[in-house]
Order: sequence, then C-alpha cells, then structure tokens
Amino acid sequence: MTRAGIIELDLDGRGPKRGFVFDPHRLALPCWAEVSARPSLLLTLDRHFDTVPPQHPPARDLSVDALDRHAREKLDHRNYDHVLAAISGGIISDAILVARAKPVGAVTVRDDLVCAPTVDLIAAEWGTAHATPEGKRAHQAVTQATSIILDVDLDCFTTPSDADPTTIVPWSLELIREFVMPRGSEAFWDAVLGKCAGFTFAREPSHCGGLIASGRLFEHACQVLFVELFRTDLP
Repeated sequence: MTRAGIIELDLDGRGPKRGFVFDPHRLALPCWAEVSARPSLLLTLDRHFDTVPPQHPPARDLSVDALDRHAREKLDHRNYDHVLAAISGGIISDAILVARAKPVGAVTVRDDLVCAPTVDLIAAEWGTAHATPEGKRAHQAVTQATSIILDVDLDCFTTPSDADPTTIVPWSLELIREFVMPRGSEAFWDAVLGKCAGFTFAREPSHCGGLIASGRLFEHACQVLFVELFRTDLP
C-alpha cells in the first residue's frame, strides 16, 4: 500500500506480518481496512481514549481508497474519533483500549469496548477466574476474534509534567518495557499475537514533546515493540 504519509513495514517475527507507521492517528483507518478481516478486534495502546463519536462516520463497505480519503478529509484533526469511525464503518467489531486520559466527549462504556488504564489490568491472571472484570471481557473478545489488529500511539509512553501540564515527559526504555510487557503478561500476548493480522504505529510528535524528543522516544518504543515483543529486527 502506497499512500501519502504512511510507511508500510514487512515484519518477520512473532505476530503481525504487516505494519504501518504514520503521524496523524486518523490515518490508521485505511491501514486497518487493508489488513482487517472486516470486522477485526482492535487492541490499542494510547494515552487517550480516542473514542469520541465521529461527526462524519464512514459508510460500511467503503474501499480502502475511499476510507483513506475519508480519514484525511472527514475525521477530526484532533485524532480522537478514528476508533468509533472504524466500528461504524464495519472495519472493527470490538476494541480493547488501554489508555489513561479521557478527552471531552469520549465514551468508555459500550458493549463493544473494553477499557483499562494499563496492560497489567487486563493481562494479569489471563484466562482465569481470578482475572479482573476488564481482563475477563478482554479474554472473551480475544478468544472469539478471528483477526486482531494491534495499534500503538507513541504518546502512550508519555506523561504530562506535574510542574507544567503543557510539558510532556517521555518515558524511559525500562518504563515502556514494564508497561507493554508487565510480569505475567506472556499468556495475554501469546493469545493476541497468535491472531494479529496487522500493526499500526502513530507517532504524533506534537503530542510527544516535539520532533527531537519524539524521535528518541520512538527509538525506545521500537526496541520494546519490534525487538522484544515481536522478536524481529528494528524497522
């Protein structure tokens, strides 16, 4: 797939074989359509719950080209309505969202959404009676899914500064690793990656401290995601 602002990756490791890197998160829409079994289960790691209902939801059965145009022209430039747009368009059936902040207008209580602030909250005691309610719902969604798409927003690995909320503090390599792959999450990731058809990675440098800070953060995140989680080479 050749589209402006989207870099496609061929992956040779555990999990997805196709990956896409871009900046505005709304560009995930055509990428998800490209690899989705229509519909697929989405697992997204983000700092924000990007679940604001779209003012212009895409029609079902649009082509990938039409979805690409829709994402660029119709979805919100604040990049917080693409998840529900994908559900409206029949690309995604359900979504597991790991995020910590809730933008104004975002919804987190729906039958097709599982929401949690950390991977640990859904991965702990995976598949057992001792799992959290979110973990049990996520396990059911993963078990029933025929295809899964993994999505990561780089700003998942940032925190607003306590001294100045407008200043973004990028996470260290160790903190990213602890968040993505907490102790005891092996069974969770085995289940997800065993059905993972594609991977999307939104960089959004303006949300990650600027070009230089986001570049360094991207390197750390790639080490964890590609080398340690997918067990493949760096892109």
